Amino acid sequence: MARRKTQDILDIEPHNPTGREIILKGFIWLIIGTVIAFLVFIVLVLVGGIIQEALNGALNWNTVINPLLPLILMVIAFLGTFIGNLIITWVLNMIYTNKYYDMGKMFSIALLINVLLFFFFIPIYLLFMSTPQALFLILAFHILITVFMCYAGIEISTNPNYSASSLVWSVLWFTVAVFLFAVIFKLIGNGTEGTQINILLAVPPVLAYLCIPLFQTLWEKLYYKFYTMWNNFLYIPSLNEVMVDAEDNSDSNVDLW
Repeated sequence: MARRKTQDILDIEPHNPTGREIILKGFIWLIIGTVIAFLVFIVLVLVGGIIQEALNGALNWNTVINPLLPLILMVIAFLGTFIGNLIITWVLNMIYTNKYYDMGKMFSIALLINVLLFFFFIPIYLLFMSTPQALFLILAFHILITVFMCYAGIEISTNPNYSASSLVWSVLWFTVAVFLFAVIFKLIGNGTEGTQINILLAVPPVLAYLCIPLFQTLWEKLYYKFYTMWNNFLYIPSLNEVMVDAEDNSDSNVDLW
């Protein structure tokens, strides 16, 4: 009896999002993705003619590619995801204070992941700098992977006991976002040059900021149903919980004697 009482106290209940929260999150993430996609085009306009010349040359399959093109795409991906993650941490902390209470920690994790992935992608951009279409596909995956890892990092740091649940289903919805991008690119990417670049630059932020957080929230709702049926199969106990549980077992053995 004492063991059960201790377990009830230590067991951390998973988040149970309401229908209103799910709809609100979907709407917010769609707006954020659209804003980031719009900012990408603003950056292209501000940097001037060198960028436009490089992009036009790449889309026309010129043999000589402007060496600034990989650097430009890296900066676009970094700034887009950095601004998007900044907005996400601020919105989560402002609206869902009970769960996302530590904005400083969330932003630090997102920034660290963003910077590490930026340096990780540098050699990949340089390796394919002579292949224009590959550079734009790398840009798309750079954005998708960064958003996925930053959001997963935020969720895991917010509630480590359910880190397995957050990671597994973030991977699933990241896969869905990549699949949707591949389908859209296959359907529209072979059209006009302007259409292709719009797809490559605008679709990844919208898909990443919509699919990954929205479906993660839907999974939280579904997992709470398992929890209410006493099936908390992805729960990871903390060290304190394990130690208390071991003490309870020890006390039970002593009582038997």
